[in-house]
Amino acid sequence: MAFMRKQAVVEAADLETLTPEETEKRITAGVKKYATHEANYAQADANTPYLGHIVGMGIESSNLADITMSIERQFLTKMTTKAPVAPGSADFKLTAGELGKLRILDGQDALAATPGLSVKMLMDLGHMPRNEAYLQNVMSFAYVMAVGDGWKMADALRKMTAKAEKLAGPERAEALANLRTLAAQAKDYDLVLADPAKLAAAKQKTFANDKAACDALNNELSVALDKIKGLSAGGDAAALAKLRTEEAEIRTRLKMSAAKLRVSQEVAEAAGRRRPVEDAKVDSVRKAMQEAVVQALKLS
Repeated sequence: MAFMRKQAVVEAADLETLTPEETEKRITAGVKKYATHEANYAQADANTPYLGHIVGMGIESSNLADITMSIERQFLTKMTTKAPVAPGSADFKLTAGELGKLRILDGQDALAATPGLSVKMLMDLGHMPRNEAYLQNVMSFAYVMAVGDGWKMADALRKMTAKAEKLAGPERAEALANLRTLAAQAKDYDLVLADPAKLAAAKQKTFANDKAACDALNNELSVALDKIKGLSAGGDAAALAKLRTEEAEIRTRLKMSAAKLRVSQEVAEAAGRRRPVEDAKVDSVRKAMQEAVVQALKLS
């Protein structure tokens, strides 16, 4: 089976016939058209983020759906039959069927932030055999996020330092004050990254805040639905139409909130677990942050 996309033909391969390394290479090649940071893409490995320009391939988050389709076009799987997760449920899971085109369930692509995590996702969904030896060298989504935040902070600090060097008078004084503030934040984050327990606590706090926001929207939706139910028999068409519009807006916000919650939950659950692959990435970004702090404090 082949799929035509622009002028390239991609032969879809059976995932059960490929090694994780071969799958990873196919995925990386398949998302090349969306990458804008050529230097990072050229040396991309399993743990190179798709998103971002500092350590990532420069792909925009709006292209995640395109990345998902790109992955789907490249592979065949026997997990092709949709089945409800429970009787009467609107949510589906994939079960074994005839060999056919890969399908990734809604929401799963949000956690596929690197080629390695995309391969892990395919394993988790049953599309290919689980390979623990390969997964040992795949950085968790939690650390993709945590390390990415560190690189962004180090980059911002270096840029602010370079800008402050060129200023004079009141503008320089204001820039140096901001520089000291950002340097203090970087030092604090360095301490958080150094301790998996502290990082996990910080991410749990973020998850709690996201959950509270999602719960609030669920309550808001329930109130709106109760109002709609009360008006349905009353005949006030204008008021009912207004409530239907309100319901649609809440559902849109709730969908976005739920997606954010899935991400923060994944990060919170894994932030306290650190393996050698995460240790190496954390050490690298901590060194960059510390060097940026030293340069900033020399100037200020």
